Amino acid sequence: MGDGTCEVKGVAFHTFFQALTDVRGAAAADLAQAELPPELRQRLRHGGISRVGHYPMAEYSELHAAAQRALRGGEPLARAIGKAATDIDTRGLLRFVLGLTSTDLLLRHAGKVWSSFARGSSVGVQQLAPRRYAVAFDGLEGASRLVFTELEGAIERLVERTGARQPEVRREGDGETESASVRFQVSWQ
Repeated sequence: MGDGTCEVKGVAFHTFFQALTDVRGAAAADLAQAELPPELRQRLRHGGISRVGHYPMAEYSELHAAAQRALRGGEPLARAIGKAATDIDTRGLLRFVLGLTSTDLLLRHAGKVWSSFARGSSVGVQQLAPRRYAVAFDGLEGASRLVFTELEGAIERLVERTGARQPEVRREGDGETESASVRFQVSWQ
């Protein structure tokens, strides 16, 4: 790497299709995989993307593009994938630990959580008021608007896992322009 490119851990690629299966079924996941660029589809199917390797964010964005071509689910589908992928990623001991963690502590350490899934990007967190934070991701070159929407769902699910009631995660800005940065307002009761 070294060139400032954001890379996502391979486990996220595999979890994406597990989450899509949970949300829409195996047939929908197969349809989405069929819409991938041929080279990426082959790498996914034949072990060219390992769970521990890192791969360009732009390739991860292709997963969302393929799902949209196949299923036309828009932002609600991307958000549901984010929640379902987080459910998969937080099974077992991690779910138990999240239940013992405060939402404030989770958000203050969001950068460490994010670094377990991606490199070449950063997360900044600012507490705005009690139970209200701004969470900003920078350096997400190659991320699509739908990746940002997936993050929205993932953050909401993580906040729920810490016991927060009625979490609300809102992306700031119009969300229509491609950018390497995104900022969310996170609040709960």
